[in-house]
Amino acid sequence: MNRQLQEMIDDIDYTAQQMIQYGVLPGDYYNSSFSDMQTALAAKAPKDRPMDAGEFARSLI
Repeated sequence: MNRQLQEMIDDIDYTAQQMIQYGVLPGDYYNSSFSDMQTALAAKAPKDRPMDAGEFARSLI
Protein backbone atom coordinates (compact mmCIF):
# COMPACT_ATOMS: atom_id res chain seq x y z
CA MET A 1 0.00 0.00 0.00
CA ASN A 2 1.43 3.38 -0.85
CA ARG A 3 2.18 5.88 1.88
CA GLN A 4 -0.41 8.46 0.80
CA LEU A 5 -3.22 5.91 0.93
CA GLN A 6 -2.07 4.65 4.34
CA GLU A 7 -2.03 8.24 5.66
CA MET A 8 -5.62 8.75 4.43
CA ILE A 9 -6.71 5.56 6.21
CA ASP A 10 -4.92 6.70 9.37
CA ASP A 11 -6.66 10.10 9.14
CA ILE A 12 -10.07 8.43 8.82
CA ASP A 13 -9.33 6.20 11.82
CA TYR A 14 -8.14 9.19 13.85
CA THR A 15 -11.32 11.09 13.00
CA ALA A 16 -13.34 8.05 14.10
CA GLN A 17 -11.45 8.07 17.38
CA GLN A 18 -12.31 11.74 17.90
CA MET A 19 -15.98 11.14 17.03
CA ILE A 20 -16.21 8.34 19.60
CA GLN A 21 -15.39 10.93 22.26
CA TYR A 22 -18.57 12.77 21.22
CA GLY A 23 -20.73 9.68 21.43
CA VAL A 24 -20.71 8.58 17.77
CA LEU A 25 -20.56 4.81 17.55
CA PRO A 26 -17.78 3.38 15.35
CA GLY A 27 -20.33 1.51 13.22
CA ASP A 28 -22.25 4.72 12.61
CA TYR A 29 -19.06 6.51 11.60
CA TYR A 30 -17.69 3.82 9.31
CA ASN A 31 -21.06 3.07 7.70
CA SER A 32 -21.71 6.69 6.75
CA SER A 33 -20.41 8.19 3.54
CA PHE A 34 -17.15 10.08 3.79
CA SER A 35 -18.64 13.18 2.18
CA ASP A 36 -21.51 13.22 4.71
CA MET A 37 -19.04 12.95 7.57
CA GLN A 38 -16.84 15.71 6.13
CA THR A 39 -19.90 17.95 5.77
CA ALA A 40 -20.84 17.31 9.39
CA LEU A 41 -17.31 18.00 10.60
CA ALA A 42 -17.15 21.26 8.65
CA ALA A 43 -20.45 22.55 10.04
CA LYS A 44 -20.23 25.89 11.84
CA ALA A 45 -22.09 27.09 14.89
CA PRO A 46 -24.82 29.64 14.12
CA LYS A 47 -22.71 32.48 15.56
CA ASP A 48 -19.82 31.57 13.23
CA ARG A 49 -21.87 31.46 10.00
CA PRO A 50 -21.86 34.33 7.49
CA MET A 51 -24.57 36.90 8.17
CA ASP A 52 -27.29 37.53 5.62
CA ALA A 53 -26.90 40.96 3.99
CA GLY A 54 -30.39 42.02 5.05
CA GLU A 55 -29.78 40.88 8.61
CA PHE A 56 -26.51 42.81 8.67
CA ALA A 57 -28.25 45.97 7.43
CA ARG A 58 -30.94 45.63 10.10
CA SER A 59 -28.26 45.19 12.77
CA LEU A 60 -26.84 48.63 11.89
CA ILE A 61 -30.11 50.42 12.65
